[in-house]
Amino acid sequence: MDKYTELYAWIWKAFGKESFSIDQFRSTFPTSQGSKVAHDLVKKGYLKRMGRGIYGAVEPNAFIEGIAEAEADYGLMERAGKEYAFCESTAVSIWTDGYYWTGFTKGFRPVNAAVRKRDLAFWKKFLRKMGVKYALEGESRTLYGQVLVLHPRQELTCVKKDGLKVIPLDEVVQYCMKHELVYEPALEYLDQNHGIGYRKREHGVV
Repeated sequence: MDKYTELYAWIWKAFGKESFSIDQFRSTFPTSQGSKVAHDLVKKGYLKRMGRGIYGAVEPNAFIEGIAEAEADYGLMERAGKEYAFCESTAVSIWTDGYYWTGFTKGFRPVNAAVRKRDLAFWKKFLRKMGVKYALEGESRTLYGQVLVLHPRQELTCVKKDGLKVIPLDEVVQYCMKHELVYEPALEYLDQNHGIGYRKREHGVV
């Protein structure tokens, strides 16, 4: 347990649902940096501002939900300044305009991105600096929450779809066909909206 989580637990124990002033905070938890600590706790989602110099602890259930429901910051990849392309299930979601989303569980929400193998050391350093949880494709360890899954490739092709860098449509179709039982609804959507010829394939006509 990190220090902020432990402090949050004691704040909840001390104040519960009652709001408190920065002076009350300092008298309860002796510190010479009360304002900074409170600011950090607000930024991390443990506290909420109720007024000028007045705070309240976020209820535990709401705090947990806030973590579990955090959405992917797709813009983060763009800030890195290196080539990438969203791939696999993430690319399927992008190409189907959010219609079809799979590849996740109640406890694990991956965001898949293809990167150049030669840039892998850069991506690891960048993501650590940004505080982003990441894993390499096929890595054997316990994964939970939202995780950026890196797929190293020798060659990388990307196109823009709704402002996002993603693998080309034909690669997405190939991926879906490889897992057709899972992605049949996505293939039907892509056929209807992009004319990929899925219906013809389905009936043995090319």
